[in-house]
Amino acid sequence: MKRFTTAATFAAALALVVPGVAQGQEASAGRAAPEVQELIGQGASACPDMSLCLYEHDQLNKNTTARIWVFPLTDERTDYSLRGHAAADQPTSAYMRAPKTGWTADLFPAYECGFEGDRDAESISFRPNESYHVLRGHNGRAKRYGYFYKDGKWTKEKRWGITFQTLNLNDRAGCVAVGAFANTGELRPAIDGDM
Repeated sequence: MKRFTTAATFAAALALVVPGVAQGQEASAGRAAPEVQELIGQGASACPDMSLCLYEHDQLNKNTTARIWVFPLTDERTDYSLRGHAAADQPTSAYMRAPKTGWTADLFPAYECGFEGDRDAESISFRPNESYHVLRGHNGRAKRYGYFYKDGKWTKEKRWGITFQTLNLNDRAGCVAVGAFANTGELRPAIDGDM
């Protein structure tokens, strides 16, 4: 019986370590960024503790056992660029298993995490222990170039700014940033207004 249970557990959650995708901002810690795992499974229960899980299909792979990409939550901010990774532009749903407060995870469609530089950028943030059955129709921050409306006034000229809008990140995954809330403030820039 024990051999059957072990085999079934192994088949339900086949873990493949995928090295070389983390681009952590952990220079001061002097340690390597964690590796991304690829599991085969379905449902929120397949997501390990202290992890953001991105699922290949909608509703957390509800209708089929499929790939789950696991991003361990870290104390320091850690960015995982998905350039050249099997998860790039693949996930359709997500779940973050973490305590209710203190941790963040953000998904960007670009291969660079954050809002730095003169470029469009988008991001949605995940709430702990809440299922995101699809990655479209969620409110998030977006960096745009244009006129912004705030406090009853429009900007007089076009500029780069941050707005809050409904985003579609289904099958658009380029970078994942995780960390303790206190270390990820730059991932929550102030809103400059509506466009």
